[in-house]
Amino acid sequence: MGTVGKVSRGRMLTAKSILKVHTVLAAILVVGFTGMPSFADELDSGAPALLDAPAPSLTRQTSGFELETPAEAGAQPIGHNFVLPVPRPVAPFPIQLSRYVRHYLSDYLSSPGQLQDSFDRSQPYLPEMVGELRSHGLPDDLIYLAFAESEFSKKGKGPWQFNLDTARRFGLHVDSYVDERRDPVLSTKAAAEYLATLHDAAGDDWPVTLVAWNNGDRSIDRFWSLRGPNFEKFGHRLPRHTRTLLGRFMAVAYIARHAASYGITIIKLNVAPAYETLRVRGGTLLNRIALDHGTTLMRLRELNPALLRDMVPPYGRSYNVRIPLQQNASSGTRVHF
Repeated sequence: MGTVGKVSRGRMLTAKSILKVHTVLAAILVVGFTGMPSFADELDSGAPALLDAPAPSLTRQTSGFELETPAEAGAQPIGHNFVLPVPRPVAPFPIQLSRYVRHYLSDYLSSPGQLQDSFDRSQPYLPEMVGELRSHGLPDDLIYLAFAESEFSKKGKGPWQFNLDTARRFGLHVDSYVDERRDPVLSTKAAAEYLATLHDAAGDDWPVTLVAWNNGDRSIDRFWSLRGPNFEKFGHRLPRHTRTLLGRFMAVAYIARHAASYGITIIKLNVAPAYETLRVRGGTLLNRIALDHGTTLMRLRELNPALLRDMVPPYGRSYNVRIPLQQNASSGTRVHF
């Protein structure tokens, strides 16, 4: 019985010790969680976003910090000298004026105003977009694939028309606050990475690369045997939607190369963008940025098409917003508002 009593007392002591340990661990966990970033701050690391949360107040605490106007927070444009990367020695895209390409060439030239409008919409972003292509060793002409895909619309899935899975695969963020597929520069970075990957997989064959762009990675094996110097024959064997895309792309690229001959305003690829980037705190309203920097809400919407609401996402500590540069009429020098 004495032995049993000792065992019982030993178990009681052990239970008390375990209870104390659990109490201490619980206290540590509580302290640890209060010092961790908010759940929404972990969005980019895989945690689900609080997509339906109400818009944050400008005065109360949200996500662990006080929301202020950009001026109050000391927000300043991110200064940088715009320099296009030196192009790698990449041959131009092999444009071939097949029957299909000539068909779309004729269509575009029958209503050049529509194509000119597309070029005009793209002009603010083209230098940076081309810079992304060049940085991946891709020919400049591939920029016109975006025109063939979307006529450079700022609506829907954006210039490159990424589906959701591919967009997220190449690092584009999509939720109820932001859709980076709609951002010309960010989506071009993703497009350049995807096109470079496909080009390697297609054995540096550009037509097969674009077939894979339109039909998915696995289509390289399916259409590999069709490649060859006879582009007319190659195009005839492609699915209709792919043949259409290739025809539209090559037609737009050809017109851009000979813009002056067709009465199209020459596309400028080597000029600095007419905007700068401002880093603001998460949850900042666009109308406050507009007031602080002498611009309009409409202009900010135009320069930041990825933003789905008139505010930057509230779950990040900071967000980059484009603001316009203005020209000083008397001196001709740029000033920041």
